[in-house]
Order: sequence, then C-alpha cells, then structure tokens
Amino acid sequence: LTSSQDYSLHIQLTDRDGNEAFSHYDHFHIDGEANNYSLHVKGFGGTAGRTSSLAHTGSQFSTKDRDNDRCTCKCAQLASGGWWFEACGPSNLNGIYYPSSSNVVRYNGIKWYYWKGPNLMATMTTMMVRPAIF
Repeated sequence: LTSSQDYSLHIQLTDRDGNEAFSHYDHFHIDGEANNYSLHVKGFGGTAGRTSSLAHTGSQFSTKDRDNDRCTCKCAQLASGGWWFEACGPSNLNGIYYPSSSNVVRYNGIKWYYWKGPNLMATMTTMMVRPAIF
C-alpha cells in the first residue's frame, strides 16, 4: 500500500476538553494483504506521550473476522473495530466514540494510552500520510 516511496505518518488527537496532541513517525509503511497489512513505523516524536502508543513494527491488522493480534482474547472483537492490535495494546483509533464525560474505562473506546491513559475519550483523531521527503 505504501511501498512506492518512503512515507511519514502524523496522528493528531483531540480530547473532549479540546486538548490536542500529536504523534509523528518519520518512516511509515504498510505491507500488502499477503502480510495482513503489517504496520512498520520508526522515528517517533510528538506530544501525545513519551513513548509511542502505536503497535510495534510488524503488528498485523486485525478485524472481527481476521484475528491477527497474537492474543487469544480476540482484540478486534473486544474493541469493536479493526486496528493493529498488539495483545489489545495501548491504542485503537477505530474504537467506539463515547461522547459522555464519564470516567469509566471502556476497552472498546478510542484510545491512545500514553497520552491520557485508559480514560481518553477522543472527540477527533486524524491519521495523515505523506511522502517522507516533503
């Protein structure tokens, strides 16, 4: 999908209080279907945590009907959406949007753990891909 050249990935997050943060990866690509759309990132930086919330390089994309998350718990079913889960790891930008201001931890909600912990209720997330040399 992204093999024609070197790409970067920029993820913008906004929480329900209007706070914004970002995670940026200098190098990003996704393998094709034969490799279950494996994720490859390096060169992390940004304001959305001291470490990356995105799954480790090589994590495969999982959906409810294609479980590739290396966990017997079936993360895509628990989280109600497809993502690069690493044993149901620290992120899921395809989770369910909960508009409530409740502080109840919802494992199937939108999460970016190393920014706001398990209680993040994001109101907006954007993933932007562009050529690394721009």
